[in-house]
Amino acid sequence: MIKINLLPPEYRKSDGPPIARVAALVVGAVVSASAFGVWCWVHFSVLADAEARRIEKEEDLAQVRDLADRSDALLREFQEYQRRRETIEKIGSSRILWSRKLDEMSDLIHNKGDTKAFLVWLNSVRTVGARGSDSQVGLSIAGISGGAEYSKLSDFNRAIKETKEFFEDFVKVDPPEGTQRKFEDGRFPLAGWEFSFTLDHKHPNWREKQ
Repeated sequence: MIKINLLPPEYRKSDGPPIARVAALVVGAVVSASAFGVWCWVHFSVLADAEARRIEKEEDLAQVRDLADRSDALLREFQEYQRRRETIEKIGSSRILWSRKLDEMSDLIHNKGDTKAFLVWLNSVRTVGARGSDSQVGLSIAGISGGAEYSKLSDFNRAIKETKEFFEDFVKVDPPEGTQRKFEDGRFPLAGWEFSFTLDHKHPNWREKQ
């Protein structure tokens, strides 16, 4: 059956939008809302968390770099001091420290306060040339061992050879020979033994060779 609407257009019932258009609008709105929600979640949650982690990692990296730079500086400083130490040791091993040997000689003569054991005083201390292949230089000491007893001079000579800290740098020392001398000044001692010992020093770098 055919229906004909004879009413004027202004009195006719308006037709709704097409269902396909409505569906498209609804789907578009849902998709837009979902996309906006995802953007907000990514921007305010995921991105903010990632940005916080990035800042934390950059701070950690800066601290690690500072520590690495300090470590490198300390390593360079250590290597420089090591180089200086090796240079000083090399120089020291090829030189004779006479001040130390003279200090040890003074301790030997002082004999821990018992100066009467040897009663020695020195008049001359000097270096001399080598007297053998095992020695390049020697130490010559000359002085007097007070007292008429020859044993004091002999004991002093033996003490030189038996004092390891002092004599380990030397090859040998002259035997305890001396000339007796009398003093006319009336003061003690009335006599003494004039002596002159030469101690042949080992090669300067003998410790390094060992």
